[in-house]
Amino acid sequence: WVYALAQVLRSSFRHGLSLPSSALSVLVAMRRLAFVLLQAPAASAASGWVYANAGETAATSAAQAATWGGLCVSGQEQSPINVVTKDAVKTAMPVIETKIDTVATYVKNTGHGFQLFETAPGSHNYNSSMAGEVSEVDSIGGSKGYSIIGGSKYNFYQVHWHTPSENTIDGQSFPLEAHFVHQLDDDALHGTYHRLAVIGLLYELGTDKECNAFLDKFWNTFPNSKGVAVYTGDNFDLNAKLTEELSHGYYHWYGSLTTPPCTEGVSWNLLTVREKVCQRQVDKLKQGLAATQSGINFNNRVPQPLHHRVVAEMAKDSPSNPVNNISPVEVSGKW
Repeated sequence: WVYALAQVLRSSFRHGLSLPSSALSVLVAMRRLAFVLLQAPAASAASGWVYANAGETAATSAAQAATWGGLCVSGQEQSPINVVTKDAVKTAMPVIETKIDTVATYVKNTGHGFQLFETAPGSHNYNSSMAGEVSEVDSIGGSKGYSIIGGSKYNFYQVHWHTPSENTIDGQSFPLEAHFVHQLDDDALHGTYHRLAVIGLLYELGTDKECNAFLDKFWNTFPNSKGVAVYTGDNFDLNAKLTEELSHGYYHWYGSLTTPPCTEGVSWNLLTVREKVCQRQVDKLKQGLAATQSGINFNNRVPQPLHHRVVAEMAKDSPSNPVNNISPVEVSGKW
């Protein structure tokens, strides 16, 4: 608006309107201010989004709100959340079935964390000829399998980890959290952030003798710098692991991505069972984060307000094939 008003005054002056010297000074000042304001968004975008400001030792809502913007700030159904167990509604919900079928050929440091596989529907393999683009994948790979969530088929895309956990339970944070990311089986959704589903897994800190054997299959292969590293170890079965964990039940709600653009309408399914992780394994992720985030060795978004949402609990002894009665709010014909 400053720029527009300055342009109106400038146009009036060009067309013969006589302005006093004081008004001309204001016009010049307004045009300078408009230029500064127009440049500010570009400078902010170029600086990127952060979990905390330099020197801070924990994630802060102030730093995240200042650099994330958009729906991350204005949204009413954001993730992560704090699950208050006494308020969770025990309800009849579908059992989640996993049919994940993966073959790991590389591991990836995204610059914001450790990740296996790509956010794409069709490939296992990283295209090494495009080493400068760490998100590039081969286009000829097979499906990585799927999960049945809420009675619908969701294709499995990737799994990544956060330290400390993003979701909390009764105010308690955990040293590590895994997110198994899926998208509804619909070709029209490919390349978008719509109709996603996440299965979340929390890890409790164990002793040095309780390191997570499953993570150790590939954990030390992750590079500390942004990029990928070839994985030549034995294949591991994500499907068997998740199937056993899901049998204990999960918490369910609708939320968002936990990184920009914070797209809402994400089906969140947080396992009630927890795995063990040791400090050595947590420190490995922290080292990778510090190396790629200017010393910031964590990658958690702070918990967001629940607002009008309800958290449902699918207990182990719930009926095995009920209908999901917790649904997202539909806006303008789209979830």
